[in-house]
Amino acid sequence: MKKVVFFILATVMAVGVFSQPAKEGTVKFNKNDVSAIIYETADYDVKTTTAALKARLEKDAKLKGTNVSGFRCYQAQPFAEFGALNYDIYTKVVTTGKKKNLKTVIYLLVSKGNENFESEAKDPELAANMKAFLDNFVATYLRRFDIEQKYQNQTKLIAKLEKEQKSLTSDKNKLQKQLEEKEKAITAKQAEVAKAKALLNTLNESR
Repeated sequence: MKKVVFFILATVMAVGVFSQPAKEGTVKFNKNDVSAIIYETADYDVKTTTAALKARLEKDAKLKGTNVSGFRCYQAQPFAEFGALNYDIYTKVVTTGKKKNLKTVIYLLVSKGNENFESEAKDPELAANMKAFLDNFVATYLRRFDIEQKYQNQTKLIAKLEKEQKSLTSDKNKLQKQLEEKEKAITAKQAEVAKAKALLNTLNESR
């Protein structure tokens, strides 16, 4: 188990090398290019990142989300980390790049209504809060989430391997018992053969 924990920690210590701070950019929404805050990382896969982001907003922040146009949407809900208003928050996590250079990209869009998405030019304070949220999410929440996922998966793997080991040991014990029984049967059969041969020799001498 110590080796497993060491491996996980070593993996986690390497995380962060292939991540970039959040920045402003654009993303397609309903066929239009709209403003978004973007975070790119090669340290975490889409599945883990998506699950962590959903947990962060829905489990921790208690927001209620729905799927809208390929995004996870949280409409007209308060989120103090962005400001004092109710916001429409949209998130999307995708993979970009080729097999040897895959990146996970997080898109964060925020509107105060009517899908009029905010930008640094419109609301620099909100944009800064959005960047800070994504930077902190990846550096702390996603990092811990990933460790926990790896730990749980490793725990399940060990339980599975131990079960298989136990089954193999049981099979081995059964085979050993069968082998012992076969050895006894062979010994008994050898005695019968010897006895039969002795009788045959006696009969042969009596002819």
